Amino acid sequence: MTPRQRGWLLPPASAVLVAGVFLGRMTDRPVFPVCALVLALAAALLLSSRLRFTACLAVCLSLGVCAGCLAFHPVLPAENEYDVRGVISDEVTTGSFGQYRLYLSDITLDGRRLSGGAYWTFYDDETQSLLLPGKEVSFRASLYYPRGAVNPEGYNFRESLLQRGVTVCLYGKDGLDIHEAASFSFSGAVASVRHRISVSLMETLGDETGTYASALLLSMRSLIPSEDRRAFANLGIAHILSVSGFHVGLLIGALAALFRLLRLRQGVRIGLYAVILFGYAVLCGMNQPVIRASLLLLLTAEGRVLNRPRSGLHLLCGVLFIMTLLSPVQVTSASFVLSFCAMAGIIWFTPVARHAGSRIRGKIPRAVVISLVLTFGAQLGLLFPELLFFQRLPLLIFLINLPATLVFSFLISLFWLAALFLPVPGLTMLLSGPLSAVTGLLLSGVRRLGSMPGLTLWIRMPNALTAAGVILVFLGFCAYVRFHRCLRAGLLAAGAAVIVISLLPVPHTTTEYIQFSVGNADAAVLRDQNVTWVIDAGENDATVSSYLRARRLTPDAVILTHLHADHAGGLLSMIDDGIPIRLLYLPEGAESQDIHPDFLALLTDLRASGTEIRTLSRGDVLPLPSGMLTVLWPEDGKTRPGQDANNYSLVSRLTLNGTVFLQTGDIAGSYEHYCAVPADLLKASHHGSASSTTDSFLYAVSPAAVLLSCRRDSRLQAFRERVGDIPVYGTPECGAVTVRFEKDSFSVVPFVNR
Repeated sequence: MTPRQRGWLLPPASAVLVAGVFLGRMTDRPVFPVCALVLALAAALLLSSRLRFTACLAVCLSLGVCAGCLAFHPVLPAENEYDVRGVISDEVTTGSFGQYRLYLSDITLDGRRLSGGAYWTFYDDETQSLLLPGKEVSFRASLYYPRGAVNPEGYNFRESLLQRGVTVCLYGKDGLDIHEAASFSFSGAVASVRHRISVSLMETLGDETGTYASALLLSMRSLIPSEDRRAFANLGIAHILSVSGFHVGLLIGALAALFRLLRLRQGVRIGLYAVILFGYAVLCGMNQPVIRASLLLLLTAEGRVLNRPRSGLHLLCGVLFIMTLLSPVQVTSASFVLSFCAMAGIIWFTPVARHAGSRIRGKIPRAVVISLVLTFGAQLGLLFPELLFFQRLPLLIFLINLPATLVFSFLISLFWLAALFLPVPGLTMLLSGPLSAVTGLLLSGVRRLGSMPGLTLWIRMPNALTAAGVILVFLGFCAYVRFHRCLRAGLLAAGAAVIVISLLPVPHTTTEYIQFSVGNADAAVLRDQNVTWVIDAGENDATVSSYLRARRLTPDAVILTHLHADHAGGLLSMIDDGIPIRLLYLPEGAESQDIHPDFLALLTDLRASGTEIRTLSRGDVLPLPSGMLTVLWPEDGKTRPGQDANNYSLVSRLTLNGTVFLQTGDIAGSYEHYCAVPADLLKASHHGSASSTTDSFLYAVSPAAVLLSCRRDSRLQAFRERVGDIPVYGTPECGAVTVRFEKDSFSVVPFVNR
């Protein structure tokens, strides 16, 4: 290869490596990628210099395919019940309705070592105060595989866990025993140290200030209340809460000032940087943004020491290449994409910032102008991925970002001082008062501003047209090519127009029902022309809210068949995502049944926020553009308080374009005779349990097809054996199931085709 080719090999090599990982993600057979890698290596060694450049790119592509294949398709144990032993490797988080969520490492299943970590959940009405990071636990639980994206715009839970080194999920806690770890666990020891530092910060600085110190120094964002996270997101400064390049840059800046004061040699500085940053990454739980930022800063410093400064593009591509090889599963994470897009925007706008700064007199005004231009570049780089992942555009982002960054830089510096002074309680106590005052003042301002209406523009999910508009805007600001002013203005105007047009809502003219795949839970959305109903919301996850947010939909009504967590828990995610719940329907007597007290508190909060809550009973009819919903059960006067809420699940008959669809909730078999009416389509009750959807009920309904929402393939197959020749569309096999209702007919479209 010529020197010029070698100099420009890294950018395309990193790009094709990432492309190869995406290709490897789609296959679980590494034989062909390995063969391709061997052939590409041979070609790179044997071909002439002119063709060697292409051969090197082929090597990177096949290497990416191999890495992606192995990383995204690990070998897993069978789904079954196991005796589990493991070490808690992160903070324990609790959800609503008594749910516990933990990450485990150093796991054995029936005495056999598990490669990778596990995500463990269970429900308990009692407080488990002994569950602390670093503790070893043993229990019996059910192992299941996390699923990928099985819903439209759904969360890829499987890949999210893989990005944390987690390969399987565990549910249950039979025979739970909590004790000190019998042998050394690196991840457990680190988690224990983080926890102890966090507790010390909270004890010396107060709960609120200590919580934010832990989050902004140790990457413990889960400690921050969801209301505060939402306020930061509404203002467009949520990145401040996630330890990343901004926080690492502050640490490096402080170290650089100290090293200059000590007059250390450049080589010694780099060694100290590497050691300190590695230790900091470990303390943050090997946080990927911390590792990326540390690597970028170290490569920059190394180039200065060797007197070989590198372009920003080559530095960025070098980090991209290394990080992709180290952890291929990260290429699909929002954090990975956002980090590199932000840096790409900064690099693209660096010449623009220099040109703008050269026209300003005075160091401070010049620094302000350069910072504003680079901030604009970073935000423009983030525009498409932020819209893609979050479908929200904070309107004050360009006004607030720079001053917020400066103010929180000062706060984080004070937090570092407090953390360093922890071994000297007297000094920490001196900082406690001022820190609490500053933190309280800043949070008060963020909460007030973040709660103001109209700060965030809620848009539908962007598409290829949106990406094309962003590219046109970037070309309009391009400083690497000399464009005429009129052409630049045209590119900017055209790009902005394309972005706006691509994000406008599209009218919906058909009738469709989507049964989401949410495990042993129920969640569905009915869209009938301009009417949108949510029928059950799932179990404390964001499946429904993600779908609504991606399509910029506000439900006209939310219908809950009963108040169990697996049907109503998703309301919390809708509230957290700012989706208005204007009208909520419940079955008659729902609030008087045996339900978790958190649901009563949630309903009280909804009423206080303006939500209208109505009850439905037999004979009630709700009109729809293409038909109606008729309530069959419960019947007024036949409900008793304090019973299992499943018994009084809302059962309704939907008539849509001449097709009858029977919705059964979780009604038990002993109550099915109250609602046994003929229907073309049936949603099976209680996730296909053996105690429901009885033979007599099926005979009376005589459906042409059945929808089943459950977690396991085994339950789906057992249900199919019971119903005989009737087609069953189960979420374990199909993912989300979409039913389209046309005139006197319907069609079923699975989201996943096996």
